[in-house]
Amino acid sequence: MTAPKSNPESPEEYPYQTRLNVLHPPLEVIDVPGLVAACTHPWYNQTLCQVDESVVRLGVVQGEYHWHHHENEDELFLRR
Repeated sequence: MTAPKSNPESPEEYPYQTRLNVLHPPLEVIDVPGLVAACTHPWYNQTLCQVDESVVRLGVVQGEYHWHHHENEDELFLRR
């Protein structure tokens, strides 16, 4: 992970495709490798499931990831 560039929120530098719709109900088995293989966007983020106030999202990133933080949220990154 690298430090942010001059404007880390710039859509030109980081053209995210963020999908906030929930794909699966809690406790459903999710084919994560299949979702990754089907992804064609270089900066893709999809909400997979939600349990209470927590969500699990899949992020597929090509190249360097710009480091950022959220003031009122916790995040866990699992890299494969």
